[in-house]
Amino acid sequence: MGLFSLDFERLYQHFQAQGGQLKGIFCIQYPIYCIHANISDVTPDALENVDRVICDFYKKNHSFTPFQIGSLIGTSKTFVEIRIQVLLRDGLIKKIEDGYQLTDAGRAVFDDKIRQRQYSRTFDFYLDGVSLAPLPKVFYTFYRSKLISENDVRYFTGSDGETRTSRPFGPDIVHTPPDKDLITEKIFGIPLDERDEYNIPTGLVSIEDSSFTKQTFQVLVAVSFINGELTKEIIDGFAYFSLAEGLTYYETIKKNIRIFENGLNDKIQNLEFKITIPAMREDTDKQPKPIITSNWGEIDRYKNSKNKCFSFSSEDLMRVITDIFKIKDVSPESVVNEESNIEISLTKEMLMSSSDRGRLIENLIRQRDYYIGNIDRNVFLVYLYFKTTDDFVQQVLKFKKLIKENKKSLLTHTWFTETYPAYKDNFREMLTAVGEIDLLEKIDIECFMAKTT
Repeated sequence: MGLFSLDFERLYQHFQAQGGQLKGIFCIQYPIYCIHANISDVTPDALENVDRVICDFYKKNHSFTPFQIGSLIGTSKTFVEIRIQVLLRDGLIKKIEDGYQLTDAGRAVFDDKIRQRQYSRTFDFYLDGVSLAPLPKVFYTFYRSKLISENDVRYFTGSDGETRTSRPFGPDIVHTPPDKDLITEKIFGIPLDERDEYNIPTGLVSIEDSSFTKQTFQVLVAVSFINGELTKEIIDGFAYFSLAEGLTYYETIKKNIRIFENGLNDKIQNLEFKITIPAMREDTDKQPKPIITSNWGEIDRYKNSKNKCFSFSSEDLMRVITDIFKIKDVSPESVVNEESNIEISLTKEMLMSSSDRGRLIENLIRQRDYYIGNIDRNVFLVYLYFKTTDDFVQQVLKFKKLIKENKKSLLTHTWFTETYPAYKDNFREMLTAVGEIDLLEKIDIECFMAKTT
């Protein structure tokens, strides 16, 4: 559950190339049905010629044993027994006192060849849990292992060492009741020449009876901001990207997911990120961390959120920036909190109070950081964007660039200050600000430790 293969940096670059930004990604468990059916099918069986040979033996002698037939045709006794059970199930032979003989149906199929053989077998159909429409072949192969079943149980060990269980199944949309007649109509509604695309047997004759298992498929919803407008669209978090297919990355993460668009597009337009502050526990005085969540649980109450994706109070957002993104000494004036954008303007105070200044500077260079959320709360990823108007921080950025450009050089205090004299007086402060602690230690050794001869 949630083991996505999404390359969200590549997705970010797709929107960036259009002059836009990726704001965040939601996650929704979409309902799926696995219909376990007993069917009659005239699709040719690869082992039909073997069955024909077995029947030829019984036409000659009713009392041939599976061991004798297996020895004569070069297979095992067990294999022949399995094929005999198939022939009995399909009504082509019947048991008599001293062995087996063909039925009228068996003679019509194998001798007279006036009837197509109908196979009675079990088959699983995968259906859209909302529309009850058959799903494409890829859900029987690649995506089959990605589906979450109502019977799935996960085991994990808690911080106290105790083993606990959880059930990942949690559909975010109610399954449509599985009406057998409607399901049969939907399956047989697929044209004969298109059945293979939906993994439906081409020779399907009838569906005798069925049961079902409820499942879900995790659908991601990307929120991007381009040309002054928000776009919320479903994407595939499990897509396999290959240059050999000749598709762009964006086309790849859309191609297999479009079948769910009709059932989701209207609802996802009102999705918003929200912040929940848990209640403080009685057994501790430690403030609980804020949680980024969504409004999906009450989405039907939201009617005008198409151009919104963030619904944060200023106080809650400050908590998120401090507790989740680990940025301290944040002033309210440095934070942009809009319905389509959250952004922070980095100051010297924030930078120097950070426990990981190197990472903070890298985020500023990239102009963004992200938080991986809890998909059980419908949140996969949220971006926080960075900028700065602080003279000191801008100087630090220039210094960081110089460090990167000269990283392969034999950096020494003398060489650097002679090459870049503007940093002669604050060289150590700049190294501290960019988080280059190892380099600072090396240069301090050079400058202040006695050299042995």
